[in-house]
Amino acid sequence: MLDRNSLNAKNVAMIAFLVVAASYGIWTLMQPGTTPSPGEGQKIADAFLAAMQGDSPDKAWESTTAEFKSAEGRESFSRFVKKNDFLSKPLEFVSTQLVDVQDQQRAEFVYRAAPKKTTVRLVIGRELGVWKVDRLAVDNL
Repeated sequence: MLDRNSLNAKNVAMIAFLVVAASYGIWTLMQPGTTPSPGEGQKIADAFLAAMQGDSPDKAWESTTAEFKSAEGRESFSRFVKKNDFLSKPLEFVSTQLVDVQDQQRAEFVYRAAPKKTTVRLVIGRELGVWKVDRLAVDNL
C-alpha cells in the first residue's frame, strides 16, 4: 500500500513536470519567427522599392537592417541605385521563397524589371522586432 508521503512526492513531481512543459511551450510560441508572412514581407519589400523609385535612395537605405548598412554604406547604395536606372521604375513581383541565411530560413521576394529581364532579390530580416530589408541582390538574365 502507498503511504501519503509517496503520493505527495509523485504529485509534486508531476506538477513540476507539467509546469516545465507548459513554460517551454509558451516560450516557444512567443519566439519571433525568422520569416514574415508573405503579405507582410511583400509590403516591406514594396515600400523599399517605392522609396528607390521615388528618387529617395536615402529613405530606402534607412529602412534596412544594421547588417545591410554595414555592408553597403549610404553613399555606395545611392550610387548603386543611380547606376541601375531600372530600380527607378516599377518592378513586377515574381515570387517569394525561403532561403537559408546563416543557418536560418528567411523570406526572399523576387521582382523583375521588364525591359532588361533583370531580377531583383530582397531578403527580409527582423531587427529589434521590426521586419526590414536585410539583403539586396541583382541578377542580370
